[in-house]
Amino acid sequence: MNGKDIFKWSSKQIAETLMMSPAAVNSALQRARETMDRAQLRSDELSSMDVQPEQQLLSQYVEAFEQFDIAALVALFHEEGCMSMPPFEMWIRGKEDLSAFYSLTRWHCEGSRFVPITVNGGYPALAQYMPGKEGSGLVPWGIHVIETKENQILHVQNFIHTPLFSDLGCLSELTNEFRHWLTSISLRITKRRIS
Repeated sequence: MNGKDIFKWSSKQIAETLMMSPAAVNSALQRARETMDRAQLRSDELSSMDVQPEQQLLSQYVEAFEQFDIAALVALFHEEGCMSMPPFEMWIRGKEDLSAFYSLTRWHCEGSRFVPITVNGGYPALAQYMPGKEGSGLVPWGIHVIETKENQILHVQNFIHTPLFSDLGCLSELTNEFRHWLTSISLRITKRRIS
């Protein structure tokens, strides 16, 4: 998968981003696809995607993020844990940097809610909705795909591309009524876990 496949970028957009000609982009993509088809390679990272995250870990991630409890959120990460946000060129690695990043982005993420979804033929993921400007509901923000190692978060890929929401069959907005329903479900699940 690449920018053309995931983000539906045109060859021209990719070429401008990479400072290449559209013809060179198309040629490179064609060669890469042919090489992958011939070799049928699977890297360690891709192989790790075959192991789905435990539901309890996903629930803890959702709870910590929705409450924006930075200490609890960062504690879920493996010592090698990291986060990326395609299409942005950023890579945050290590608990100290993750904590600093979450502290800096608190204003943007507080009040977010997640809806569980699946990607890539059934792999669990989370659709993040954040408060809209009008305050009437929550709007799409990112698709979180979580890779794990030793039942901890190894990598969160947060795809910041709102057209993915409709591609994945997600709602275009969460109304306040739906948001309250999600919150009440979340509270009931949390109470059951504590009991």
